[in-house]
Amino acid sequence: MIMYPFVDVISKLEKRSRRYRFYRQLLSLVAFFLLCYALLLSLSVPTVFAQYSAHDFVLFGRPVHAKLLCTAAIALVPAVVFSFLVRKKQVNIIKMIEGRYPVLKERLPTAFDNASTQNIIVHDLLVGVSGDISSVKWSRIISKNGLIMLVMASVMLAGVVSFASSPDAPRLMTPDQIDSAITPADEDEREAAADEEHYQQMLSELGYEAGSGDSEIAQIYGKPSVAVIEGTSIELMMFSDAGVGQSARRTESDQVNFISGTVYAATPVSSETYIDTLPVENRDLIKEYFVTMAEAG
Repeated sequence: MIMYPFVDVISKLEKRSRRYRFYRQLLSLVAFFLLCYALLLSLSVPTVFAQYSAHDFVLFGRPVHAKLLCTAAIALVPAVVFSFLVRKKQVNIIKMIEGRYPVLKERLPTAFDNASTQNIIVHDLLVGVSGDISSVKWSRIISKNGLIMLVMASVMLAGVVSFASSPDAPRLMTPDQIDSAITPADEDEREAAADEEHYQQMLSELGYEAGSGDSEIAQIYGKPSVAVIEGTSIELMMFSDAGVGQSARRTESDQVNFISGTVYAATPVSSETYIDTLPVENRDLIKEYFVTMAEAG
């Protein structure tokens, strides 16, 4: 049986098409996986699996964290589904050649179907098709543009994953929000959070920004609070820009009467003890000076 050149060209193009389709499917899976993984990192999903940190291990000399491994496993599921949905079906090489080279239209499929037929008419057709197919450029039949775009997308997404893995990367949901969603706060934690919110509100009313100078204010004055003294509630507030002052509100209406004491006249008296400490030669002069100053004042 004679092997005509066009049969060999079609066979090689079909093999290359299957190989490119496999590479495209693999790259699509990688790109979708990186995209899903970056999205899960931005949502702080590894925080959910942080409890499995005891299962961390070393692979090829590098530590592997269980929480990231679990996150990657979750990202792989939608990636497999997406890559399956966008997979490219197998193409008909003969129809593609016919569409791009009109000179082979209808002649190429006829010659391919009768490649094993032995007669003069078919032989002339097969020889003519073999001569015309030499002008076919493989790059026009199977393009690498799709593969190149997928490779570039995968590289870019790998950079996004590297950035999202850093602790300083922005998050759509913070680890604290994830923790609070997983384990709701108990009564004590809710009360502590309410007290902290009240404290920050009072600092804002006093003209301080939250997070700036709070520790210094707390060290000097302590946290503003409501105290209870003998069953009476009073509200205290400190003002740093007007000295140390307070505003008090009492709930009792009883008034206290004060009795003024007797006013005694103040007469300057010299202190013998102080005189004893003065030099002997100047004692009388200094004593007379202070007595005169006291009488004048």
